[in-house]
Amino acid sequence: MENNYQLSRIHNYINGLMSREEMHALEREALDDPFLQDAIDGYRLQHGVDAKSLSLLQQRLERRVEEHAQQKHRHYFGWQRLAIGLTAAVLFIAICTLLLIRYLPNTGKQNVTEVELMDEALTAIKVQSIAGGDAQPMEGWNSFSQYLKKHYSGRNTERHLEVSFKVDKNGAVYAVRVVGGQSPEMNQEIARLLQRGPKWTGSEGRIRITFPE
Repeated sequence: MENNYQLSRIHNYINGLMSREEMHALEREALDDPFLQDAIDGYRLQHGVDAKSLSLLQQRLERRVEEHAQQKHRHYFGWQRLAIGLTAAVLFIAICTLLLIRYLPNTGKQNVTEVELMDEALTAIKVQSIAGGDAQPMEGWNSFSQYLKKHYSGRNTERHLEVSFKVDKNGAVYAVRVVGGQSPEMNQEIARLLQRGPKWTGSEGRIRITFPE
């Protein structure tokens, strides 16, 4: 019905049976619809259009209108699918970014903590009491190990040293003797560290010092 109506309008337009307003309206539609303009031009080229020619023209117009509608639908659904795909991609990237922001800092902190613990273990100086001595650091063995680590020069070539010493009534160390030390300078350093270090309890100390590799 719509196509018959369009052909009737084209027929009236070509034959001057329209009002001025109706002609202007059809011309504006033809500017926006190239298929309508083609139909007008084709109709104008036909001289003495008969019913058969008019039927062929109507079929041609119907095909063009149908093709035009199909193309519009294809473009519409194509852009619609593309828009949906782009939206899904943006959401996926946003979710991945949020997950990275949430979990990466924690992982980094955990790795830093592990490295710090490993460094601590590798550079720690271990001190332990051995048989024959009753002296102990007043502030504890761990505190004394930290003191040695802080003030030890690191020039010692020995891995293990055994040290004996006396403790006076004030908790100060004297009469330090390093057993097995090959370097006089290292022996003097150990004696100096003990004499200037934290106070001790007891009267005589025998300790083994294990240096990091």
